[in-house]
Amino acid sequence: MVSLADRDGYDVGLHLLDRQIIGADDRLVGKVDDVELVLDDDGALVPTALLVGLPALLPRFGRRLGGGLARAHRLVREAAADQELPLVVDFDLVEDVSSEVRLSEPAPGLLHRMAHERAADPRRCRVGDLLGLPVRCAALPRRSKVLDLRMTGAPGRPGEHRVVALLVGPGRPGALFGYDRSSEPGPAVVAALIGWLHRHARVVDLGPAVDIDTDAGVVRIGAEASLAPLRG
Repeated sequence: MVSLADRDGYDVGLHLLDRQIIGADDRLVGKVDDVELVLDDDGALVPTALLVGLPALLPRFGRRLGGGLARAHRLVREAAADQELPLVVDFDLVEDVSSEVRLSEPAPGLLHRMAHERAADPRRCRVGDLLGLPVRCAALPRRSKVLDLRMTGAPGRPGEHRVVALLVGPGRPGALFGYDRSSEPGPAVVAALIGWLHRHARVVDLGPAVDIDTDAGVVRIGAEASLAPLRG
């Protein structure tokens, strides 16, 4: 897989989630079970941490199933209440991403438990909170949802990473492999088929016309929003 250091942007779900995290000493730190985002003062979503552990992974199974699994995990871990929160790796330590996530420092001591105050901060959310959210937009099919989040920047390079667009569409087969995107074309025949299946998918630039309402569990996209084809 091509290193993300050779690109100017990447898709969070496709390129980060479920990758192994490796320290500068080649030791395993964990697995990317989710990514924490914080709402900046200018309204941008900025990645702040890689999240590790069941408290990060289970909610990704959806509000109903994931919520039930998370509650069961909390009951099992009742004697250790702090373990209901995920472990955290600072996003600034990400040096490179290919088939794994490489950090700029050795593994020992990099993981720390998320504080309750941080978890309760209303400005913070997770990529898993946004993936799968239904999308309301007159220009898109009725069953469209958030497929992924597109971020600027490249690991190991100067400059701030931030979410600049949502990838939205019906979410048909092939999305998980990335064959619906130009960056991961795959075999020509498969790519052509997946491209046809995802012909309605769009890249939506974030801005005033895009309302991400995590409380209501929906993304509303206005008529003035920019919608570009997913495969360009």
